[in-house]
Amino acid sequence: MSFDILLNGILGLMLTSAVLIAVPGPSVMFFIGQVMAAGRAHAVRGVLGNALGMALVAIVLSFGLGRLITHNDGVLVVLRLIGALVLLMIGLKYLRVDKSRGVANGQTVEHQAGSFLSGAIVGVTNPKALIMFGVLVPSFLAKGSESPVAVLMLYSLIPIVLGVVIDLTWVMAAHMISRSAFLKGAAIQWINRGGGLLIVMMAILLFWEAWDTMTA
Repeated sequence: MSFDILLNGILGLMLTSAVLIAVPGPSVMFFIGQVMAAGRAHAVRGVLGNALGMALVAIVLSFGLGRLITHNDGVLVVLRLIGALVLLMIGLKYLRVDKSRGVANGQTVEHQAGSFLSGAIVGVTNPKALIMFGVLVPSFLAKGSESPVAVLMLYSLIPIVLGVVIDLTWVMAAHMISRSAFLKGAAIQWINRGGGLLIVMMAILLFWEAWDTMTA
């Protein structure tokens, strides 16, 4: 694989990952709930645990999908179509979000285990992780890569590191303005709707890439 192809894949994945990760989802709601219920330190440990959970998902999916994707255009098309459909469903869900849904849902796990372990559980079970490492990351893998598993593992580091940075940003913001009007239902509703629109746009892009591969 040439350096230019690798660099383009990394840049594209960084942009796509940042958009998907930044939108408040189960993990962000969990971290905000931790900040409000137990404090910033608990939330930071939750972020690190979440990163570990995402890494476990990435490892499993990387070893299972690497070679298959690079030697079969049909698999890549199917993955992109599935990813586009799932992203479309998630985006529409965010667009229709009910402002009455708060961050309280993220507070229950804290009482069942430690912050780090709770974060790992959230990371492993987060639908975003499955979409990210099962669909989006493989879609940036060039056909004919000599070491597909190694490239997938390298690419997987991008959303993991970005996830830690973005999640910590949410934690710090929630800590600084905890219980202010910014974190109440109406504001979260509009944040989710804006993120939902971006995710719908990402779904359309994946549909287009799948169509382009089929007609190439």
